[in-house]
Amino acid sequence: MARFLKGITGAYSGKVGSVIGSSWRNVDYVRSLPKRSNKPATEDQLAQRARFSLAVSFLSPIKDLLKLGYSDAMQPRATGYNKALQHLLAYGITGAYPSFELDYASVVIAKGGLANLMGVFWTESAPQEISVTWTTEVNSFNAFADDSVILLMYNKEKQFFSILESATRNDGTLSFTFPAVYAGDHVVGWIFTGHRDGVKTSNSYYLGEIEVSS
Repeated sequence: MARFLKGITGAYSGKVGSVIGSSWRNVDYVRSLPKRSNKPATEDQLAQRARFSLAVSFLSPIKDLLKLGYSDAMQPRATGYNKALQHLLAYGITGAYPSFELDYASVVIAKGGLANLMGVFWTESAPQEISVTWTTEVNSFNAFADDSVILLMYNKEKQFFSILESATRNDGTLSFTFPAVYAGDHVVGWIFTGHRDGVKTSNSYYLGEIEVSS
């Protein structure tokens, strides 16, 4: 891949002959087309493709949340989605090809210097009703009373994400009710905090798994 300077006609985008022009973050590039191969993929290649496909399909629906989650730990030329994807590929996929599975405890939704909640715990307090509690510890450095509490939940059977952002660190509790169609499903969750400036977060914390009662 080569970087190029704009001429009098400017940069171009798309395929021209055997090269492709593109732009990313205001930097223009030109790269050659990959050569086609008639060789069948090896098992290692198939395994790598399967791992990548699993990770992408899981994280793609929450790209916007990952942008927030990695906002104060983002490296140059890397988005929150890409950082989360790299971590998931390295640490969050278990099993052997073709039976890969996600290790939800190793999924990292957010990474930053803000303090996470202390003593956080979730439970099904009544059928389909979930309560999350934590201690309201604050300080003047990295744990503020008005920090947002962001709760991410994933229904494993329905492959559906839910996001709640209706509480602050000072509230100490958050309650909600699952829809009736969640009865019998398994839901996993992560929680993290966000600063009022919108660009600082804590590391995410894996809450565990709950089987929703009927």
